[in-house]
Amino acid sequence: MSKKTKYSLCIHGGAGVIIKNKLSTTDKNLIIADLKASIAAGENILNKGGSATDAVCAAVEVLENSMHFNAGKGAVYNRNGEHLLEASVMDGATLKAGALANSKRIKNPVLFAKTLLNRDDVVFISGDSVDALAGELGHPLVDNNYFDTSFRKEQWEFAQSLSDNTTFLDHTNLKMGTVGAVALDTHGNLAAATSTGGMTNKLDGRIGDSAIIGCGTYAKNKTCAVSCTGIGEFFMRATVASTVSHLMEYGGLSLEAAAHQAIHEHQAKLGGDGGLVAIDAQGNITMPYNSQGMYRAFVNEGSNKRGVFIWDEAEN
Repeated sequence: MSKKTKYSLCIHGGAGVIIKNKLSTTDKNLIIADLKASIAAGENILNKGGSATDAVCAAVEVLENSMHFNAGKGAVYNRNGEHLLEASVMDGATLKAGALANSKRIKNPVLFAKTLLNRDDVVFISGDSVDALAGELGHPLVDNNYFDTSFRKEQWEFAQSLSDNTTFLDHTNLKMGTVGAVALDTHGNLAAATSTGGMTNKLDGRIGDSAIIGCGTYAKNKTCAVSCTGIGEFFMRATVASTVSHLMEYGGLSLEAAAHQAIHEHQAKLGGDGGLVAIDAQGNITMPYNSQGMYRAFVNEGSNKRGVFIWDEAEN
C-alpha cells in the first residue's frame, strides 16, 4: 500500500490595486469570509481522499458564486455592457485540460471547464458554442444580467466616461479579482483551476490568460500546479504558468525560486502586474505578487498551517 500524501490547497481572489485605507472593514471581512469558505470547500474534498481536480473546482466555484470577485457572479462588464466569462482546469496527473472563453450564460464556468477536461474531442471552446454545449450537457445557465453588480457597473461607467475609450482601461484605476486554486491531493496528484470575467471595458471577444493553458493555468505532477492573476496580456506573452513548471523541470529551480522569477523578473520586465499561487509535488506553497496586494489563502496538512492574506501579514 502506497504512503498517503499530505494534502495542500492554495487559492487566490485576484491581485491588483488593493489599498489598505480604501478597503472598508465590512468589505474586508466579507472577502476574508469568502476566502475561508473557498478553502473549506476544497479541503473538505481533500480531507476525504478526493482528487485535486475536484478540490480546485469546488474552491473556485465558491468564489464564482460571490459578488466580491471578478469571476462568475461578480464578473466585470465588457465594452458592450455584457459579462463574458472564461475559465480553465488542468489535471497534473494526465495533463488533460479543459478551457472556455466568452461565455455569457454559464453560472459556474469552472465546472464546465472540468467537464471539458474529461473529453478527448476538445480542450478549449469559445463563443456562443460554449453556452450551447453547456446547456446540452446539463450545466446551469442564467441570463447575462445574473452577473450584474452595482460595484462592477460603476467601474464600467467610469471606464466609458474616459475620453480614450479605444484601449483597455488602465488597471491601476480599478480592482481586479480573477480567482483560482491549486491543490495536491492525498494520492500525490496536482491540479489547477482559474476563472475570471476579464478586464473592465475589454473589447468584445477579448480572451485573457485565465482561459489559456500554460499562461494562466498549468499543472504537472512532476513539478507543480499554478494559477495566475493579473493583466492577462502580459501573462500570455510570458506564458507565466508553464514557465514556473519549466524552470523547475529543466532549470532545476525550487518552486519558490521559479515562481519568483516568473512574476518578478519574467513578466514584470514586460510591464506586467499581478501574481500567482503554486504548489509543488512535495506540498510546498508559494504566493508571489508584484502588485499592491493579492487576496489569497492556503492550508497545508503536512505543516499543519493555514492562513488568509491580502497584503504581507496574515489576516487570521
